[in-house]
Amino acid sequence: MKLTSGQKFLYTRITILILLAGAFASASVGLWGVPFWYGGFVLCLWGALGLLNYGQHSSLWLIHKKPWLFVLLYGALAGASFLTDTFGLNAHLWFYPLYQGIGLFWVWLVLYPFGGLAMLELLYFFAGYLDEPLHFKEYPQTRMHRFFDVFESLLFLLMIAVIVLGAVKADWGLALPNMVILSVLWMFSALVKLRFHIGHPGHFILVIVIATFFSVLSHELPNTLAREWIYLEQPFLNFLIFGVPSWVWIGWFWLNLMTLRLWIFLVLHPKVR
Repeated sequence: MKLTSGQKFLYTRITILILLAGAFASASVGLWGVPFWYGGFVLCLWGALGLLNYGQHSSLWLIHKKPWLFVLLYGALAGASFLTDTFGLNAHLWFYPLYQGIGLFWVWLVLYPFGGLAMLELLYFFAGYLDEPLHFKEYPQTRMHRFFDVFESLLFLLMIAVIVLGAVKADWGLALPNMVILSVLWMFSALVKLRFHIGHPGHFILVIVIATFFSVLSHELPNTLAREWIYLEQPFLNFLIFGVPSWVWIGWFWLNLMTLRLWIFLVLHPKVR
């Protein structure tokens, strides 16, 4: 039976409410100190926000209209998750008391890729709410534009190279200092580069900041009690904000930019569209 537009709207809204309830219930379980809450949370949150953002052609729309492109995006997120997580484990940034051996594939293939997709949908949600839709634009080329296009790309490749080396060479003592320096430089250059590819850079940087704040509170706060992953003390930025180390807050800002960068490069760029 073919559904009318009114029925589709109603059933979609009911599904969104169910998924949001699932995300809230999963986070609540984490706040009660019960582990294994995160998988249900990210899957439900991604599904709910994906349905809300469907008209903006975000990741859930991509599954329906261009599944091969979604598979490419998912593969990139899963690969980046594996390398970054292995880097973090080797650098003693965090560890998993509940996931060992084959259980880490749940982390790399489900938790982190769909966590990244949930962050992407959160960016779309706040961008639409603040009337700053995420559309790729190509402004007239200037020297500054060309410089940051090249500079950001070089920094990005260098940063990925350090992540790979740090993931492969567990005893490489310079991995973390190099990663910190390159990440700071890359985040700055990526924000400048956004100036040449979106409508209003100031508004969208605000969107990224708001999405980062919400991501940390929703993804990290329940884990301070459930402790599916545990952060280790670092020689810098260890003071807590809502129970989460300050360097982790910066890391989530980096994750938002990284996810957005992959999305633009693999999906949003006009040459791909």
